[in-house]
Amino acid sequence: MARQDTPEGRSDDMVERVTDAGTRAADAVGRAAAHVEQTRDELLAQGAELSSNVQKVGKNFSKALDKSVADQPMTTLGLAVAAGFVLGALWKA
Repeated sequence: MARQDTPEGRSDDMVERVTDAGTRAADAVGRAAAHVEQTRDELLAQGAELSSNVQKVGKNFSKALDKSVADQPMTTLGLAVAAGFVLGALWKA
């Protein structure tokens, strides 16, 4: 390709370089956006799984607490008082 100077003193070669750099930058931004979307989807899936696991633990804890209150109410009350004392001490510390 013959090199021609434009009135501003820039060559066609310079325009091609700038265009090429712009194209490469656009491609890099597109790849980054795709990576961000993939990461977002993975985080959403992990969050849903975590939420499900927390709900399962909560249900199991609730069942265990109900059984403990029914079978051994005084022991359960004593553990609740002890837990309250420890949390209160940590709160003030």
